[in-house]
Amino acid sequence: MPSHSPIQTINTNRINLNQILESVSGFKGAAFPAAWAGVKSQSDRSGTGGLHTTELADNGTILRKKDLLGGYYFMPVSFSAAGRTCEIDCALVSARLKKTVVRTPMPGLGGTVKELSGTQDMEISITGCLMGPKGIWPEGRINTLRELFEVNDAVSLKCALTDCFFDIDDRVVLTDLQFPTAMQVEDLVPVRIECVRDQVFELNL
Repeated sequence: MPSHSPIQTINTNRINLNQILESVSGFKGAAFPAAWAGVKSQSDRSGTGGLHTTELADNGTILRKKDLLGGYYFMPVSFSAAGRTCEIDCALVSARLKKTVVRTPMPGLGGTVKELSGTQDMEISITGCLMGPKGIWPEGRINTLRELFEVNDAVSLKCALTDCFFDIDDRVVLTDLQFPTAMQVEDLVPVRIECVRDQVFELNL
């Protein structure tokens, strides 16, 4: 979530970015970098505190980035394909992993026999917004996201969380794209994206 003051004046309107994201996602996150409060940087030897200066996760993916309002937000998310890239500002990411388990009842005995038959596709849900410069509707970014959704193929996803699970060639298929109506303003458009992991398989005949 952004670390800057959440109130921005646009003409006569006053918006609260945190409140908009909470109303869309149903989740209230801690304001970044509150989760890192009290963590000292390696260069801080005085014991007086200071924010951690690490920018990248161990997998090399960016962990924080500055938005158009000048504040930092945690874990940038971007989709790309065919030379087009769309970043989702102030994204909240959730992921679900599920195994396929065949359960066979045992007559006369309690419980079942479990047969593991592999894992299902990783399901990823991303809620965030598309931001434009002050007072300018981000129509270009909306069109870019629409074009990526219409791609009849898997697209690349860059996110520190999903990169912990993806192999280098893994991508995602966008399955659902929503623009919730909650508290839309001219330079901030909430968006919700559902996608599933698309793995590369090698068949040996």
